[in-house]
Amino acid sequence: MSVKQTLVPNKNLDENWVYLMIAARDSGLSTEEVRQFFRECKQNEDDDELKR
Repeated sequence: MSVKQTLVPNKNLDENWVYLMIAARDSGLSTEEVRQFFRECKQNEDDDELKR
């Protein structure tokens, strides 16, 4: 069964994000590791804005 067949259609979810999260899970990343990655990206963006 493919990943697409296991997903419940939801127009509120971006399909690319869903696949990205599935890939992260399948790679062994925990939910907290994904959250930490996004926190660090956000912090880097904020730091870059302050430097301008």
